[in-house]
Amino acid sequence: MHRSVVLLVLLLEVIAPVTALQQLPAPRRASVLPLPHASPSSRAATTSRRALIAALPVPFLVGPRTAYAAVTGGGFEKEQFVSRGGGPPALGEVPKLTKGEPSDRELQRLALGYKRLKYLLANWEAETTVCIRGCKGKYENCGCTRDPLVVQAYMGYKSMNDPLFRAGDLMLRASSRIESDEDFEVYNTAMERWNNKADSGNVMAYVSRRAPTCSHLCCVRWGEANPGGGQDEIARYLEKSRKEVVESAEILKTIIDCLGIKVD
Repeated sequence: MHRSVVLLVLLLEVIAPVTALQQLPAPRRASVLPLPHASPSSRAATTSRRALIAALPVPFLVGPRTAYAAVTGGGFEKEQFVSRGGGPPALGEVPKLTKGEPSDRELQRLALGYKRLKYLLANWEAETTVCIRGCKGKYENCGCTRDPLVVQAYMGYKSMNDPLFRAGDLMLRASSRIESDEDFEVYNTAMERWNNKADSGNVMAYVSRRAPTCSHLCCVRWGEANPGGGQDEIARYLEKSRKEVVESAEILKTIIDCLGIKVD
């Protein structure tokens, strides 16, 4: 009797329409692969891999960068935003870092870094305003917003090719070039101040503590979503960031003067 029931179920699976099959407990094997002589209607009842993929939400089907853009709002990736000022200027070839006492050539990294900080301060509003890359429309139509995170590129915290990358180590190796005790005291104090900034997490530590996964768009939303935040909060961070850059430039100029480095 049991065998007859099984045969009957198999027979119904072959000849019955899909609607009827959905009301019967189909054999486990049939849920994975259709029977060799199954009708088109029964094959349609079997879920294909293509159908499963088609049913997935869009973020699962695209690359991680595009998926990131889809879930963070605006449909844009971080790399699709660019500073209105164009970013740090190219001031010539950056000398490579070495070991031991640095040469005059290597010390030019500090001069290049100082010139870039001065450029940032002179073009502060443009450099700290980011917009959709390639957009030629009005400010409000290009997703533009103020963003202090660009400062990291000028301070040497984003790339090994930045002139101020590992600037503290370069300053330490150059300390043997200081001749008088008086100059060394000034130099050592300035070097400690510079390193303390790096040890505290860099000049943008206060931003990363508040929004560790901040993107250009969600930075604004994060500020506007907090009580007392919004544009006033963003402006406060920008001004704090600007003061940090001013102080960093002053420290760097002291180091440069002590080492006798020429700045064009």
